[in-house]
Amino acid sequence: MGSYQNNGYSWYHSAQMRFEKRFGGGLSASLSYTFSKLMEAVSYLNGFDLRPEEVISSQDRPHRTTLNWLYELPFGKGRHFGAPPNKVASFLVSGWQFQGILTKQSGAPLGFGNAIFSGNLKDVPTGSKDVNRWFNVNAGFERDNTRQLASNVRRLSTRFAGIRADGPDNWDLSLIKNSSVTERINIQFRAEAINAMNHPQFTAPNTAPANTAFGVVTGEFAWPRVIQFGMKVLF
Repeated sequence: MGSYQNNGYSWYHSAQMRFEKRFGGGLSASLSYTFSKLMEAVSYLNGFDLRPEEVISSQDRPHRTTLNWLYELPFGKGRHFGAPPNKVASFLVSGWQFQGILTKQSGAPLGFGNAIFSGNLKDVPTGSKDVNRWFNVNAGFERDNTRQLASNVRRLSTRFAGIRADGPDNWDLSLIKNSSVTERINIQFRAEAINAMNHPQFTAPNTAPANTAFGVVTGEFAWPRVIQFGMKVLF
């Protein structure tokens, strides 16, 4: 038999910056950065605890950077370099735009459950992220399956702010051509590269000390590079 009580709470602090270049010279751009911390107390570490555990939230992402821009290439009628006198050449070089979106963000904080840990938490992060050893698995974890805890007073926190999974690091790029067929009809061609840098973005590693895959990353949460083309008629 269980019950629910409205005892949980959370708190959030952040510093946010935004730089914007309004459209001019064929370019518009925006850069945003957020530095934040989200804490929560929504569950009990032990069933007999009087207060919920205050711990870093699973939704905490201390760093987030986004950059987006749209640049009209300076070729063609009304542009810096003008249009070639030949109509076919003018059609081919005019109306091009280059667009991009960068998203970079911290990963989720990790925890190790009701594990036995006798080391120093500062030794767990390795600095260099390797899918076969995302953190230092020999920093003080008890990995013998026969010695895992079954009934005890838990003291190890649910999550740790300094030990994190991978986060988004993604570039999306587009090359766009707008062409006027008549005064009322325009054609837009788009060539788009999603995850243009083909940057791998990994899921969280295994965090069960007694598991043979402890510290190993086994998946990705983002697509590999995808290139797609599209065309639409505007009227």
